[in-house]
Amino acid sequence: MKPSTKPLTMSSHPPRPCSTIWGLLAPASWDWPGNFTIPTPMWKNHASNSSVPISTEGATRFDFHPGPRAVENRGHLKTPGKEKAMDVCLVNMPIAAVQRPSLALGLLSAVLERDGISTKILYPDLWFAEYFGLRFYRQLYQSRPEDLLTEWLFAGTAFPDFEPDHDRFFERLFARNEKICRQEGPEAFKEMMLEGREKASDFIDWVAREVLASSPRIVGCTSMFQQHVAALALLRRLRESDPSVATMMGGPNCETTMGKTTHQTFPWVDFLVSGEADAFIAPLCREILDRGREADPSHLSDGIFTPVHRETGYPVSAHSLDGLPRATSASLEGLPPPDYDDYFEELSGSLLKNWITPNLLIEASRGCWWGEKHHCTFCGLNGEGMVYRSKSADQVHGEIDTLVKKYKITNIEAVDNILRTDYFATLLPKLEDSSEDYLFFFETKSNLKRAQIQQLWRSGARYIQPGIESLDSRVLKLMRKGAQAWQNVQLLKDCRQNGIWVFWSMIVGFPGEEDEWYAKMAEIIPLLTHLQPGGFIGLRYDRFSPYANDPGAFGLELTPSELYPYVYPLSEEEIANQAYFFIEKDKPSLFTTLTQTPILGRPGIEAARDAFRKWRRTWPEAELCAREVDGEIQLRDTRPCANRLIHRLSGTDRLVLEACDTAPTQAKLLQTLAKDATPEDITEALARLIDNKFILKLDGRLVSLVLDEPMESLPSEKHLPFGAVIPPQSIPQKDDEDEDQSRKVA
Repeated sequence: MKPSTKPLTMSSHPPRPCSTIWGLLAPASWDWPGNFTIPTPMWKNHASNSSVPISTEGATRFDFHPGPRAVENRGHLKTPGKEKAMDVCLVNMPIAAVQRPSLALGLLSAVLERDGISTKILYPDLWFAEYFGLRFYRQLYQSRPEDLLTEWLFAGTAFPDFEPDHDRFFERLFARNEKICRQEGPEAFKEMMLEGREKASDFIDWVAREVLASSPRIVGCTSMFQQHVAALALLRRLRESDPSVATMMGGPNCETTMGKTTHQTFPWVDFLVSGEADAFIAPLCREILDRGREADPSHLSDGIFTPVHRETGYPVSAHSLDGLPRATSASLEGLPPPDYDDYFEELSGSLLKNWITPNLLIEASRGCWWGEKHHCTFCGLNGEGMVYRSKSADQVHGEIDTLVKKYKITNIEAVDNILRTDYFATLLPKLEDSSEDYLFFFETKSNLKRAQIQQLWRSGARYIQPGIESLDSRVLKLMRKGAQAWQNVQLLKDCRQNGIWVFWSMIVGFPGEEDEWYAKMAEIIPLLTHLQPGGFIGLRYDRFSPYANDPGAFGLELTPSELYPYVYPLSEEEIANQAYFFIEKDKPSLFTTLTQTPILGRPGIEAARDAFRKWRRTWPEAELCAREVDGEIQLRDTRPCANRLIHRLSGTDRLVLEACDTAPTQAKLLQTLAKDATPEDITEALARLIDNKFILKLDGRLVSLVLDEPMESLPSEKHLPFGAVIPPQSIPQKDDEDEDQSRKVA
């Protein structure tokens, strides 16, 4: 297993819903050098195929991007009416990551084709970037999902008779996220988005023509985060253009109450799947192909809303918190590998192909084995599909091998919420033994053992998201994380020692926390500046989290985000049922106020935030590392908190430091060194090491912060497994110190 050196990249993004089988999303960012050929965005010059060499120096407008051809001249798409008719067309609408295929749609397509139903996946998310330009695409893609910017952009097309107060929308948007317009300024940003909203109707017209070109009998859209309104806009236009086409939606935005509200309110959506569709997608499509909108619900699985339900009433479920069904596949065994052929065919003819480095998505499990026992209070990732199901190591290894050989890509992102524990002994050794140059990303628990971290590295998993979330055990207890702060610090140390890149964020603002806890964290953060920092973000209330499921139990009164009324023409009750993001009623949210100075009434959080900012500015230059020199341990300490640059340790000081490498309790330390030193000598040595900030006493543990030379080098930020879109330098990148540094896909 060799280290990969492929030029990939990273960015931060708020957490995703679970890897339900309808939709996946993940971000990326890159820098783009010098001079290159930039054509006009499609909508600005539909007739021109010309392009000119220009420099990005000083570029400020959003139309600097690759993409020369007119909409009508997209060479890789067939002329309307000339394609072979198909049974099912699956569609990945904006906004989504253009550098990766949809695992969800790829899996559905594979299941349908296996069962003899002709299927094609279309990627209007990629067309969107071509049509509007990479700069505009990135403005939307890097916005936070809860800002609802893409939803608002397509709302005028989905709901043409709905005209909200756009000035008020932007006023509220800028109040909750002042950084969203930092590149252009508020007025220019607003003008740009209003222009995009006007052009969205033409884009949807174009997409509808392309969808209908192959005469599909069923069109299904996936919906996650900011894909919902674009999907509704397309399906509405399809209904107007060809009423014979059956329409379908699914994805995290369609689960239970959200799905019922969508289906009940927007009649151009014929069928809607609440939950996971892979177990019944083929029988569902056969029923629709046979009977159209008259499909008999009694012939269908739970979790499917049909046109008949609008007349007879919606199904109920005693197993759901809101009384509505959610389909959950009982097993993942026997599922085929996802079919990504349509994505790579699309990419090969795309105007953006030279600017996109793709990756592959894999799914080894669904649900969360930890969440089944202790649902983290802030987590809404799995909807009501928390039950953990996983594939065998042989099945996962076989799928990876098949996909890599087929698509010649070894940069692989696992969409699982959590890595199955026994994979360390089963799957990872198989990956280690492979001759392929794998580069993996996994999500894990934060209490990994050192041997497990080393196994990850040997298997090619150089990037993990371990769910650290805090450096105070009292906050972690409020979250139900099942880990303590000392374990999180130990993990950061062991990952840096072994060359593993850690994506994580500090989350603040939990019900029941005390501000002084953050003041204490602010005191220990300077000791950690040689380890990898995370982001610093406020708590967000997501549907399906314990906070949203039972707010009263936590002393909360929640209401939908204040931006929803500017997106949906719905009543307050309907918006409450459609919304995914919530805020505390009549109370400022730390999620939107962390950039303010001072943070009103929270000096501890302000101190922790400022300490995090200094940490991010200091890393990776700061060092605290040890090496053997003439029978002594020589420590080099360049942290801002260092007492001096070079220290030499021998005797009991050395013994104590080495014994604290595994974070023992003081009683265990005394027991371990009982034959080598007296308790008094051990205690005095420990005090010196703590005074020099080499050992952190946390949660009753003695955590050595010292790294041993030689260390495994951390991979470059441009060698990451997430795929990449290489934009002009003028496109703003997510480099803010307070942004979420969790690496979440969808």
